[in-house]
Parts: sequence; structure tokens; C-alpha cells
Amino acid sequence: MRLWLLAVIVVGVTSSLWSQALSLNQAVEAALASGADHTILEANLASAQAVLSLAQARVGLTVTAAASYNASEAFNNPARELVTVATKTTPTVDPLVMSVGSISKDGVIPQNAQASVTLATPQTSLTLRSTEGFQIAPDGSFNHATTGTASVSQVLYSGYPGGSLQAALDKALLAAEVAALNAQSNRNKLVLSVKQAFYTLLSAQETMAQLEVALSQRREALRFTSAKANLGQATGLDLKTAQINLRSAELDQIAGQSSLEVARKRLANLMGRPVAQGFTAALEPDPAVQAASLEEAIQLALQNRVEPKVAKANAASAAVDAAVALTAMNPSVNLTGSVNGSYDWQSNVSSAVVVLGVSLGLPVTDAGAAVSLGLQAGAARSVAQTQEMQLQRSVPVDVSEAWNAWKVSQQRHDLAVLSQELAEGQKQVVQAQFDNGLKNLSDLQTAEVALSTAGLNLVKAKIAAQLAALQLQSLLGL
Repeated sequence: MRLWLLAVIVVGVTSSLWSQALSLNQAVEAALASGADHTILEANLASAQAVLSLAQARVGLTVTAAASYNASEAFNNPARELVTVATKTTPTVDPLVMSVGSISKDGVIPQNAQASVTLATPQTSLTLRSTEGFQIAPDGSFNHATTGTASVSQVLYSGYPGGSLQAALDKALLAAEVAALNAQSNRNKLVLSVKQAFYTLLSAQETMAQLEVALSQRREALRFTSAKANLGQATGLDLKTAQINLRSAELDQIAGQSSLEVARKRLANLMGRPVAQGFTAALEPDPAVQAASLEEAIQLALQNRVEPKVAKANAASAAVDAAVALTAMNPSVNLTGSVNGSYDWQSNVSSAVVVLGVSLGLPVTDAGAAVSLGLQAGAARSVAQTQEMQLQRSVPVDVSEAWNAWKVSQQRHDLAVLSQELAEGQKQVVQAQFDNGLKNLSDLQTAEVALSTAGLNLVKAKIAAQLAALQLQSLLGL
């Protein structure tokens, strides 16, 4: 019954301070939508995705096309007039040549046109090229020839499957994985910070409600004691005690107000809200721990924690670096081939040439650079693997510590509830004894202060248990 009345007091007091009641979900959503920490998180993730997209583009198929046209100028040459006549009387001439030849009055004689298409991947390249040659002799005759070339190159071995660009893609994939894991970890940390700030604000509101009640009681106690003193029924010590109790309650109220403002500002900063924008924390159930036992909690942490996964990805990335470093010390083998064909349209003569080749690259010396890179990558891989093993051992220890702290905080909260109930019962007994003349005013004042202190201690024990539950949930990766 008393807890229900306290909840009513909390809502009433805080509603008079700020108008808007904010739920926990609303606070988390606001922080994820517009908080500065979340903006940084999204920017880092977008950067990693951009690097991955670039690496994927580099190992994909690229198509390049090129075209060229060459012409020569002939001044004071009889061929100028012959071109005009030829283009008008020879319908078999290429239309492109005809259109150009028809403006030969400017002295331009076409020579040749080329077009090529290249299809390439990091390991394979195929180029198709065609050349059309056309020349007009001074006597008006035409020479027209077509040449085609198909060339291919293939990397057979370079020390790393897929070559250096594939290695870059593999590293980019791992980097994107790490970025996503870090983003999830940072998101979890942000949500944890918001929840901690929210429950801290809620606790500050409950504390403030307790302090307002205590201050009102101390004022009433001083008024009552002063009246008794005027009647000679209270001593000067009783009056001094009432005055000190009131001043203590006033100072506690000032400190509580400051703590309330600080808690509200911290939550506002996390949510990206203006500090001046008024709001309160709505009443919420205590955070739950999603594990029924310590063993289950450890298992959840090993499955969900981001840190071991990041260490594993870093070890894989270092392994790629080590493999790439070794390629500088390994030979490379390339296969090349081409087919060249030509056809003379005037003489009806064709020819073809096939060329095959193999190139072998052997490293001689690089002043030890490859060895140094290999040692560096190997050391990084060893560090990452060691970190992964350390996390596998440290996670159960951390979870066990947090589990025990949570359990103790729960027990302390239960003890604080009993202490508050005891203080309330003792105050009622002392009040009855005072009314019957069996206790003096000093005893009543002591009992009232003890009850107020027990109420504040209960609020402190409650927030301690709530924060312990949140910390445990964080260590579980949830």
C-alpha cells in the first residue's frame, strides 16, 4: 500500500516539474534516431560498407570500349577531286567513308578507324580489336583492309588465390564484418547507457518525491515542537533537534534537485534532445535478466558477445596479410595468347597468326621487405588469436562477477524493503506511545527521521539492483 502511494507521489511531484512523461522504449528510440553517438556509429558502418563495395567492384568484371579515327590532310592534291567523284559513283564504298569523302572539298582523306572492347577480371583479360583501313590513291583507286585481333591473358599462379585484388576483397569482407560487429556492440552500449540514464532519472524522481515528503514532515515537526515549547511541553533540545532536522531536509532537497537535473540532462544528451526540453521518466518495471542460472548466463555470453567474434575476424584478416606477404617471395606464372587476322577486300587475301606465351616471374631480392611484412602479419595474427583465447576465458569470469553482484543487489533491495517496513512499524509504535505519554518528543523525532532514511535507502537499493541487472544483461550481449 505504501509503495503504491509512493508511486502516486512520484508521478504527482514530477508532473509538476515537467509536463511530458517519457517511456523507456521512447528514450531508446530517440537515442537511436537522433543521438550523436548513433550518428557516429552509422557513419563508421557506412564507411566500411563503402570500402567493401569498392573492393567488390575491383574483383568484378570490367568492360572497356575504345574507338579511334585517323585522317590525313592533302592540300593541292588532285585526289581531292577524285574523292568527290568516287563517293558519288561507287555505291559499294562504306557509308562512313562516303559521308566523310563527300566533304573532301576541305582536303580531308580518311585513313583508318579502330574499335576495341576489353573484358577483364583480376586474373583474366580478353581484348577484341577491329581496324578498318581505307586509302584513296592519286589515281582514284581504293585500298580497303580489315584487321581483327583477339588477345587473352590468364594469371595461372600469383601466390594468393585470386590475386592481390581478391586479397583486398577478402580483407574488406572481414573489415565489413568487424564494422558490423562493432556497430552492434556500440549500439548495445548506447542502449545500455540510455537505460542506465533512464533508470537513474527515475530513481532521482523517486528520491525527490521522498525528500519532498520528508521536508514537509520536518516543517510540520518544527511547527508542532514550537507549539509544544510555547506550552512548556518540549525542551530546548527538542526544539533544536527539530530545527536541525528541518535544515538537513532542506539541504537534502537541494542536493536531490541537483541530482535530478543532472540525470535529466544526461538522458537528454543521449537522446539528442535540447536540455531545456522538459520531460520525466515514466514508471517502468525493473529490468529482467534473461538467464535462469549462472551456467545459462555464461553460455549466452559466449554465444552473443561481440568481442570474441571481432577477435576471430581480426585473426582471419591477419592471416590474409600473411598470405599476401608470402606472394612477394613466390614465383608468378602468366599465360598469354592472341589470334590476329586480316583481310584485304581488293585482293581477297586473308591471313591469320596465332601466338601463345608463358611468362614466369621470379623474385630476386626486395631488401627484406616481404619477410618483414610476413613477420608483421604473423605477429598481428598471433595477437588476435591470443585475444580470442583470453576472451573465451575472461567472459565466464566477468559474467560470474556480474551475476553475483546482481544477486547481492537483489538481496540488499529485499533487506531495504524489510528495513523500511520495520522503520514504519517502529514509528507507529513510538507514535502510539507518545500519544499515551510513554515516549517523549525526541523519541518521536528520531523515529520519523529513521523512517525517512529507510525510505531513501530503499530507493538507493532499488536503483542499485536495476543497474546491476542492466550491467549483467550487457555482459550477456543482449
